[in-house]
Amino acid sequence: MLLTRKDLEEREKKYLAPYAAVSSDGAGREHAEPPPEYRTHYQRDWNRIAHSPAYRKLKFKTQVFPFGQGDDASRDRLTHTLETVQIATSIARSLGLNEDLTRAIAMAHDIGHPPFGHAGEYVLNRLAAGFDHNDHGLKILRTLEKRYPGFDGLNLTLEVLEGIEKHETIYDHPSPRKAFFPGLQPTMEAQAVCAADVIAFHAHDLEDALRLGILTIEQMNEAGLALWEAVSGRVAGLPPRIQAVQRTRALINLLVRDVLSQAETRLEQYSIKSLDDVRNAPGFIFSFTEPVQSQIRTLGKFLHDNFYQNYKIIRMINKGETIIERLYGEYSRRPEVLPAHIAAEVRSQGTGPTGGNPAIADYIAGMTDRYATEEYCKIFEVDYRV
Repeated sequence: MLLTRKDLEEREKKYLAPYAAVSSDGAGREHAEPPPEYRTHYQRDWNRIAHSPAYRKLKFKTQVFPFGQGDDASRDRLTHTLETVQIATSIARSLGLNEDLTRAIAMAHDIGHPPFGHAGEYVLNRLAAGFDHNDHGLKILRTLEKRYPGFDGLNLTLEVLEGIEKHETIYDHPSPRKAFFPGLQPTMEAQAVCAADVIAFHAHDLEDALRLGILTIEQMNEAGLALWEAVSGRVAGLPPRIQAVQRTRALINLLVRDVLSQAETRLEQYSIKSLDDVRNAPGFIFSFTEPVQSQIRTLGKFLHDNFYQNYKIIRMINKGETIIERLYGEYSRRPEVLPAHIAAEVRSQGTGPTGGNPAIADYIAGMTDRYATEEYCKIFEVDYRV
């Protein structure tokens, strides 16, 4: 039987939880366009993200290791995104949420990251004050992507844009100024992505560190980390490589169970019966319990001190910062080294209200690690072919 959009929307109403975001009841898009015939609105959203150049570029952007600096199995920004999608949609399914909306938000949650990860973001924020990867992600999705004749951007639903704008973790703190559904909590689908992001990067960064030998099983055993010890029982006696993978698996399971348990508690505590109840709740439905939240922070500090601050990674980060800083300076001084259409935009925009040139920041932020490195070589290395 051929299912139309209306058939799929009826299925959502029948099978999703009463507090889920149903696509037929959504707030629409910024630009009017005909609805999809055989997809829901949220299906169309994640399909559009999947076909966008900005999404594909995540393959060559830093998660921890800049492109080409780890090994072939090291996570990049795209594999982190895919793992966040998997965890978030699993959480969503367990509570009867809208998996298409969850997938769309998860796929786009890191789409605004510049080359060289948080180091690149720090430099761009210093040079063009106010740069933030969440805000830039929205700019990509709303204006910078050019794929349709009737509008700029991807024209995603307001619920997806809200999920990017309000993406918040213990490390991501979005601006309090909100364009989408101001003063309201985000959907539970968006909240699921926030939790999944934290689970994915802690578990998988730890696995990469162990696989590459920057951290060792012995070092972890001696660190006194509660989360590490909590997943020790099931891996005793396994070879180190298998043990690292099984610990990752066990850690993800532990954290997902904690999030789901807390969600069950909050649903009852806040008397959540509808999406309106979610939006007007006093806090997130999805969060970690206080003991686990504290343990996550402790693990995060350990990874910061012993993995992210490893001299090999610091050297890579320093190179990335230098590349971005020198490119930005050269583009500012001599726009003629840029492609003609970018140079024209740089000249027309001039210095922004917070300092720096937003067109240059946008151009650099759209680069991959590989492209930025090649661009640096073409401009500054005499014997490198242009």
